[in-house]
Amino acid sequence: MQCPRCQRETQPDARFCMQCGSPLGRACAQCGRELPADANFCSGCGSAVAASAGPPAAAAPAEAGPRSFASGRYEVRHLLGEGANKRVYLAHDSVIDREVAIGVVKTAGLDETGVRRVRREAQAMGRLGDHLNVVSVYDVGQEGKDLYIVAQYMAGGDVQTLLQRSESHRLPVAEALRIALDVCAGLDHAHERGVIHRDIKPGNVWLDADQAARLGDFGLALAVDRTRITQEGTMVGTAAYMAPEQAVGGGATARSDLYALGAMLYEMLAGRPPFLGDDAVAVISQHINTLPVKPSWHNPEVGRDLDALVLRLLAKDPEERPESARAAAAELRRIREAGAAPAEEEVAEEGIQGADAGRFIGRQREQEQLKSALARVFSGEGQVDMVVGEPGIGKTR
Repeated sequence: MQCPRCQRETQPDARFCMQCGSPLGRACAQCGRELPADANFCSGCGSAVAASAGPPAAAAPAEAGPRSFASGRYEVRHLLGEGANKRVYLAHDSVIDREVAIGVVKTAGLDETGVRRVRREAQAMGRLGDHLNVVSVYDVGQEGKDLYIVAQYMAGGDVQTLLQRSESHRLPVAEALRIALDVCAGLDHAHERGVIHRDIKPGNVWLDADQAARLGDFGLALAVDRTRITQEGTMVGTAAYMAPEQAVGGGATARSDLYALGAMLYEMLAGRPPFLGDDAVAVISQHINTLPVKPSWHNPEVGRDLDALVLRLLAKDPEERPESARAAAAELRRIREAGAAPAEEEVAEEGIQGADAGRFIGRQREQEQLKSALARVFSGEGQVDMVVGEPGIGKTR
């Protein structure tokens, strides 16, 4: 197998090129599963894999990456990764003698106004100062046409990679709670200073060497995308984690960040985001119109109190979500200290309202029967007849 960027021959089990550091596979945008570079569809969820999801095509050797920035101060070691909006390098700061991450923002097609907007967003990140749960920004600069951001190097990678490497694409409940609490602390720090993140997702939450979670990329993706949009009321964000008010083109608020936190926490617990679909439009439509099932439907280790909090974070109406990141953190700590009461212990067959309406609650045997029946139908082995008024929930033939 050849590296699609530099054409070097690679080892069969290699995930990154030893020559240029480029990733040798691609990831499914829906479920995050790592896929071969030539995959057209995800083997995990069946979603089509966009051509841009992986490394660039190998039609011709790509230009060599930069060797340094800021007149040689930042000496590039290798490429760490590449996303839709920037390319990130590991570099050494020769003045302070430390490792840093340099994100080169993709400004192709941006006019001067767009470049200034991206610079302002990067400077806003820097104004957040030093906080345990926010990635520190050390410097912002421009070299030729390239705008770059020098930030703290996060040796633990991001939460998206952590999920991809985890069994069933999910984390133990205790670890998910710890990361969510760190994210709340970072959001509380930012919100208190008038900064809305606007793009909370596993790929924007980083882990340091001690596995503390830190928020990065405050508003950067939004700043880049907005410069290409002229009409008002256009939604911008990441579909799997987008708050309904953002999806309909409204402004993002602190509670929009809490919705995205809820979607991320759901994924850490359930092994998948709250909504899946064939394309972004289908996912966004569900954010606006569809109530999510409880995380415990996918993971019985999730307790009823945690179920309830996740669904509150995912409320369609921002006013129904926790009032602040600090309030959400207080509830997360209460749940962690109290221990998880198993969701199947619930007995709530009367007075079911809100996010629970129309769902089976406190009927574990019936839930398992339903899941089994649906699995058989979707695999083509049978069909389900819903029988009204009988003890069972349905029968398969």
